[in-house]
Amino acid sequence: MDSNTLKWLLDELNKYQDNEQLFAKRALLEQTKSLVKEQSKRINERQDELDGRMWSPDKW
Repeated sequence: MDSNTLKWLLDELNKYQDNEQLFAKRALLEQTKSLVKEQSKRINERQDELDGRMWSPDKW
C-alpha cells in the first residue's frame, strides 16, 4: 500500500473514530487502524523481499 493511500485510510478511520460515541465501535476502529498499519508493513516487506530475490545474482 502506498503512503498516500495509507495516510488517507488512517485519516478516514480517525475521523470516524472521533465522531463515534460508543466505546465498542471506537475500539473496533482502533483495532482496524492497527490492522491496516500491520498489513501495510507486511506488504512493503514482501515487496522488498521479492525485489531482493529478483535481483539476487545467485538466481541468475
